[in-house]
Amino acid sequence: MIKNNYHTHTAYCHHAVGNVEDYVVAAIRYGFEELGMSDHAPILENFMTKSEYDKNWCYQNMKSDIVPIYLNEIEQARWKYGRQIHIYSGFETEFLPEQIEFYRELKSKVDYLNLGIHYFRYKGKILNSFSEVNYNTLNGYVETAIMGMKTGLFTTFVHPDLFMFQYQNVFGKREFDSYCIEATKRICETAIECGVYLEVNANGLRNSVVYGDSEEWLYPYRDFWNIAKEYKELKIIIGADAHNPLHLANEDVEMICRFCEELGLNIEDRMEVKSV
Repeated sequence: MIKNNYHTHTAYCHHAVGNVEDYVVAAIRYGFEELGMSDHAPILENFMTKSEYDKNWCYQNMKSDIVPIYLNEIEQARWKYGRQIHIYSGFETEFLPEQIEFYRELKSKVDYLNLGIHYFRYKGKILNSFSEVNYNTLNGYVETAIMGMKTGLFTTFVHPDLFMFQYQNVFGKREFDSYCIEATKRICETAIECGVYLEVNANGLRNSVVYGDSEEWLYPYRDFWNIAKEYKELKIIIGADAHNPLHLANEDVEMICRFCEELGLNIEDRMEVKSV
């Protein structure tokens, strides 16, 4: 099992439960050494049209007025539990190139940022990474990931294989095709170039059960990681993507640990927090 986790959410994102202290107490109980709080950062409504904002569930993210409350909770937890566990402050954010100053401002408030691409801009529209990625739009996802990693703002690119959630090839079938192979290589090569970790995401198993119609995982996607493991310089880390304190060390995390071991992935035990 993992002893450190840097992908952790709270009730402030409106689709998780628990506050910062709840996760810290659980992490200590599980014998964790480090815990990174990385709740979904605010997404401002002027970033996109109202229909795009609603379609991409942006209303679920933390609101701007909650940010100081969230950060204060982390500071209080550090004061109370700092001798038992190291606690990092962070956000999980999207990346729209035209909003880079917004992400820089967020980074100035915390120890690290996770890059999570749940949507991306492509040909003037905001597309959803869960439902609107296909052989024709995949490049928009990849280019967004590359631009984000190259800013130097992000420590980890979480669930980088999310594009396989409902990916469709040229025949409308979910298949890891030549476009996916090329996308994976570009993501891995940029992650190495920029010193960014790629995350094997345990919450993908829960989402696969909720949204999938077969026993095949929607993500993590085996073919993606089979390619990734060939890049020996690539930094790979397991993330619980916990939306409940119990998710820090549940069966999904155990399964992902076994998955990584079976594939022979070289997993980093601890994330080195980078400063900009």
